[in-house]
Amino acid sequence: MIDVERDASGSGQKTDGDPTVAVRAFPRQRSRHDRPTAKIVALVPAYNESETITDTIRALRRQWSPPVDRIVVVPNNCTDNTAQIAATAGAEVFEFPGHNPHKKAGALNWAVINLLPDLADDDFLLVTDADSVLHPDFTQHAVRALTRPRTGRRGRRPVGAACASFHTSRNGTTLLDRLQRNEYARFARQVARRMDKALVLSGVATLLQVRVIRDVLIARGQGRLPGYRGELYHRDTATEDIELTFAVRALGYRPMAPSKATAITESMPTWKALKDQRVRWQRGMLDSLRLYGMNRRTFGTWVRQIAIYTGSLLVPAYLAFLALFLAVTGSLPFDPRWLPLTGLFFLERVWTVRSGRPGDIALAASMLPEWLFEQWRAGVYWLAAWKTVRGADREWINH
Repeated sequence: MIDVERDASGSGQKTDGDPTVAVRAFPRQRSRHDRPTAKIVALVPAYNESETITDTIRALRRQWSPPVDRIVVVPNNCTDNTAQIAATAGAEVFEFPGHNPHKKAGALNWAVINLLPDLADDDFLLVTDADSVLHPDFTQHAVRALTRPRTGRRGRRPVGAACASFHTSRNGTTLLDRLQRNEYARFARQVARRMDKALVLSGVATLLQVRVIRDVLIARGQGRLPGYRGELYHRDTATEDIELTFAVRALGYRPMAPSKATAITESMPTWKALKDQRVRWQRGMLDSLRLYGMNRRTFGTWVRQIAIYTGSLLVPAYLAFLALFLAVTGSLPFDPRWLPLTGLFFLERVWTVRSGRPGDIALAASMLPEWLFEQWRAGVYWLAAWKTVRGADREWINH
């Protein structure tokens, strides 16, 4: 049982987490005037990441404006030597006491509740995956997004968190590597065109101001947000980062993804690994929509999800129409007036990945592999919906 002592309003609350440790989750709310600059603490949950954890820590140590003050790695049920490698690379290692039944969310919640007493409201917590490599300027752009003065109508909602605009490594040369690289490049472009508004706070890397973390903890304790008292991340959703995005929005904050705050993440090496990842992501989205319902904060997400599922039916419907037309008439219709539209579609596919490797651009120009990939993704969305409806167990992925 974790006892959380008095919060800012003086009311006590308890959490039903597993480890037994007494902490003050809501200490005196110091301001930046107490210290020259705000502190940045990096928190890295790691699940058998011995091959990548060193690069992640090195990237955090290269952050320069402002620098990262502490790097804390939380091994999550690891069966390899991730903890030893992280310590050798210069990070602090928080060993979870005993078995962690709540996986990544449990590791993060335990670490956050232990770190908070030493952090002021205007300090920052940087949560990054153990297979992510941040650009040296990441903290500069992320902190700027969180602290830049806002004016006008949009400025009425403060920015509560800033996540990475992420890409995959340029080294992979397989078809699956290239498909994911082009996909991520287009997604980053989409976010940039939305004025850096984040659709979800990516687990690749997210910077949160401590006052926002305390707001979420207090709201969960008061029942204004779903989840468990004393826990920042909701343990019962398939993807805790997506649920936190909903929580931040529900409290009136805006999640951002600054286009210049970049990071590199690992691509999935096999089709099965990619399928498991995307099912988990989509189930996390559906879990969060179920928890938060339909309201003005979630309306746009509901519309996007309905559009995704509706749009995924267009191709099967079109192919069925062509098959029926062929069966009835013995031929397929062709109208040359559609050729200019096809040409525009071709140019869009190539233009949006023009900064990629030549092989990536050639893949986009061929169109068919990416079209088949999109149909495969549509099938994964429906698989996630089916698993959600059935209430199937959520798998913890280890690759």
